[in-house]
Amino acid sequence: MADDKVQEVSMRFTDVELGLGDLRLRTLIATDAALLVEATSGEPGRSLWGAHPVGPYSLRDAQVALAAWDSATGGQFCLGILQDRRLLGAVGLMPEHPGSTELAYWVRPEERGRGIASRAVIAATLWTHHELAVPRVWLEIKPGNEPSLRLAQRVGYRFEQRIPQHCREWTHQDAERDSWHDCLIWVHTSDGNHRPSSGALHQHVAAE
Repeated sequence: MADDKVQEVSMRFTDVELGLGDLRLRTLIATDAALLVEATSGEPGRSLWGAHPVGPYSLRDAQVALAAWDSATGGQFCLGILQDRRLLGAVGLMPEHPGSTELAYWVRPEERGRGIASRAVIAATLWTHHELAVPRVWLEIKPGNEPSLRLAQRVGYRFEQRIPQHCREWTHQDAERDSWHDCLIWVHTSDGNHRPSSGALHQHVAAE
């Protein structure tokens, strides 16, 4: 898919109802930096994803993140899960190549366990298939992350493969001094052939 198509449609992703009370999903922009700072203020682990130290975002961290995740560039962009003006989490969409996009998600610690991530992942996945015409959406999950593995299976993704030492921990800014771990790839396809095989979740959790 051409970059101008991604840009055109992602800029229209402004307000999508998730069917979970008054929550909505919309594109995060540069002026949302303060929302990102507040949302990550209680995060003891990595906030969102990518090259970021463990813990909350500073205002500068938020500004840099939102500049990198900018829908106007036609590349990766970030969708916020909002309740009024409060940011509860986010979904990131990262085009890999035409026809394939990686999806990542994060929910603030005190809001986890409410089904927010599942609703957001479903909404973003279906929108990516239907509006961006991307047939393959995939998740990159660390072995042993059982909540994410359960979510992937619950929302209709299927296990595809395990890639050894593929994912970076991001605990060190220098990639050569950082540690790396295996990644499990789960996919959702627009052809409907995405139901997980029986026992796949437990099989790959047990493999860790």
